[in-house]
Amino acid sequence: MAMAFGSPGAPAQLDDRVKWAGPKFTIVSANGPQEHDAIAQIDAHVAPEGHTKLHISAAMKKFMTDLALKPKFLEEYKLDPVAVVESAEGLSNLEQFGLKFGKAGPAEVLMRATESDIASGRQLTKEEIAKANGLLRLVTINLTLLQARTS
Repeated sequence: MAMAFGSPGAPAQLDDRVKWAGPKFTIVSANGPQEHDAIAQIDAHVAPEGHTKLHISAAMKKFMTDLALKPKFLEEYKLDPVAVVESAEGLSNLEQFGLKFGKAGPAEVLMRATESDIASGRQLTKEEIAKANGLLRLVTINLTLLQARTS
């Protein structure tokens, strides 16, 4: 036994006379019956009327991803959102307007659109963006949903 575990002065040595005789592992699915049912119905799913989708430009997606994944960038944005937004490339005037508030509300309202908004090409007004409330709490859930929708 001492040979199997070694000693303080000598490393452990493999005792090749001992063979593994433990139980076989049972592999359990990570998904239960509810998850399997949801997955089976996903192709036939129709979003309810008025359901909002994440809908943003590539520049806005990059900006939001950088905020979520680069702590230094997020700190700079918290300290001076106007300067950070003005230095970002490719953002539309409305995206810049909303992001300069440094709050999640305007950023979130910029990223959401209904099917009819998308189809008609409807643009938000500056008043709608400015009315959106919320502290700066750029949640990874939004980013995760965004990544899932655009992948």
